[in-house]
Amino acid sequence: MSDALIVVDMQNLFVDLVGADGPRVIAAVNRQVALAAESGRPVFYTRDIAPIDLPEGDPENRTELHPGLDVRGTVVDKGPGKRGGFSGFVLGPVLEPQQAYGGGGLGPLVRLARDSGASSVTVVGIAADVCVAATARDALRLGYEVTVPVEATAFVHAHPHGDRAALTELRDAGVTVIE
Repeated sequence: MSDALIVVDMQNLFVDLVGADGPRVIAAVNRQVALAAESGRPVFYTRDIAPIDLPEGDPENRTELHPGLDVRGTVVDKGPGKRGGFSGFVLGPVLEPQQAYGGGGLGPLVRLARDSGASSVTVVGIAADVCVAATARDALRLGYEVTVPVEATAFVHAHPHGDRAALTELRDAGVTVIE
């Protein structure tokens, strides 16, 4: 079995949110994508469908994947992050009755990862302390060995005890964190 690469929320909004770290993360994620593609490993990209309140129709394309991102795999909608849908494996609560996503059940990434034959996953993207961490923890719960290379992620400084504490919690959960 192989390793799958999961690229988390490399969307315009989040790349902008991490500021000066954005170009560094894009470059590091693109290196991870190139390595995965060259070795025939599957690559999955998560995209938060509703991270915050945006103008109707998202006219500024804030939820689109960043144009500098190397996309060579399957894009999977997830979320909504504004209601706690941080993991690519679990769907967040429904925002509106007509919304197709939500309810806290398993999302399409579960089937895609299983169908790929992967026994382990590498999780990269934004943010190490929120969506990357949630996706990594859920991957562990689903039975995957999980690696997070810190170089290919950035923090939004959301952990109440700081960025180091977020990494410590991932290690304590069983994630291999590479610094």
